[in-house]
Amino acid sequence: MEQKKIEHITLHLIVFSTIAIIGVLARQTVLHYGWDEFSSYLILVVCSIIMGAIYLNLQMVFRQILSPTIEKCFMRFECYRNKAVVIETPIEHQELIENNVDTKPIVSKSEPEIETTSDTTEEVSIPSLPESNEDVAELPKEEATSSTTNNTFIEESNQPSEYEILRAHAMAEKERASQEKLNKVIAYTKQTLVSYLDETALNRLCGYVTEYYLSDALPKVEPIKVDFQLKTIDIMHFGWNIGKAFSKPRLQTATFIKRVFAHTLRDSEISTIERKMSHTESECKIKLDRTIALAKS
Repeated sequence: MEQKKIEHITLHLIVFSTIAIIGVLARQTVLHYGWDEFSSYLILVVCSIIMGAIYLNLQMVFRQILSPTIEKCFMRFECYRNKAVVIETPIEHQELIENNVDTKPIVSKSEPEIETTSDTTEEVSIPSLPESNEDVAELPKEEATSSTTNNTFIEESNQPSEYEILRAHAMAEKERASQEKLNKVIAYTKQTLVSYLDETALNRLCGYVTEYYLSDALPKVEPIKVDFQLKTIDIMHFGWNIGKAFSKPRLQTATFIKRVFAHTLRDSEISTIERKMSHTESECKIKLDRTIALAKS
């Protein structure tokens, strides 16, 4: 309320100062044109009255006509409506609080009864509260029980279910078996081709074999040139051994070894390699290895 009074006083001071300034300017103007002092003061008063009347009329017009119209226009916007509700709500709350405070009955505390058994002895009867004490004592127990139950529920929900445990064990076992199979094939590759490749080429071949096993698509390779002692059938047997161990299709394995050993298999088509991979009629240095080919996943 004090803030509103200050704002109104400030506004009126500004308006009246403006009116006084306009009146003084009007007086100075008529003096400039040769009017006498009395006439100039009269002009000052008349101008002040006219400007004050104009201001009051404009204020009345704004309050009665323009203000409701503008408010209706702004009430179409949701943000303005919310702001108006927020501004009006505290006043309503204050009225409700004042009403509640006025209408609440004042209850006087009952004084303890005093019984006089004799002229010299006075006993004060204080009502016992055993039941209320028990209720008060039971509340913490109930709260403690509920908090314990909630903690137990949270602990149980955090623990993995039986399905999750079994699935994790199965996935770990599958990963272990897959890694063991890959290690076995890599060891076979090194033992079989160590006599026919240098160290760099052998390591690169092991990388290609690993990528071929882990990926469904064929890896990008640079052809590896092996020793002339190995023939086409040897490379085919090597491809069949690792392809069978990895449970890869024959056509995919044939394409893989055709790319890796492009120099040795330059005269063989992929279809021919696929058909003759497991043939044993001709002499060869790399035999079909049933042990590596039947490696279980």
